[in-house]
Amino acid sequence: MLNQPVHAADGSGRLLGFGDLVWRIERRGEPPIKVIGEYQGEKFHTSREQREHDAARRRGFEDDGWTVQEIWRSDVTGDGPRRELVERMAWSLRVPVDDLHLEEVGTRFFSQHAIDQAIQRGLAR
Repeated sequence: MLNQPVHAADGSGRLLGFGDLVWRIERRGEPPIKVIGEYQGEKFHTSREQREHDAARRRGFEDDGWTVQEIWRSDVTGDGPRRELVERMAWSLRVPVDDLHLEEVGTRFFSQHAIDQAIQRGLAR
C-alpha cells in the first residue's frame, strides 16, 4: 500500500508515521511480515534536521517490528539497480526471487504490483 499510516502494534493506536510503501502480511500461526519501503528523495532528505527526524522515525518503526528498506534515486534509475531493489524487497518480504517476474520491472516504474503478485503466488502454495 502506498503512503499508509503505520500504528504501534501494542494496541495503543499510536501513529508511528506514514510509510511510502507498506506491506503487512498476516501468516497463520506466525508473526506477521512487516516491511516499509522509504523513498529518500534528495529534495526532502538532505538537511541535517530532516535526516535526524527520519532516523528517529525509522527507529520507531524498527522498534515496533518493522523492516525498513531505504530506497534512493540510484535504486530506481536503471534496470540493474531496479532489479536489485525488487530482489531486496522480496527478500525482506520472504518472497522467493524465482516467484518474481523481473521482466516486468522496467525503468519506467517501480513495480509494487510485481512484488504483490509474487506474494499472492507464495501464499497460494
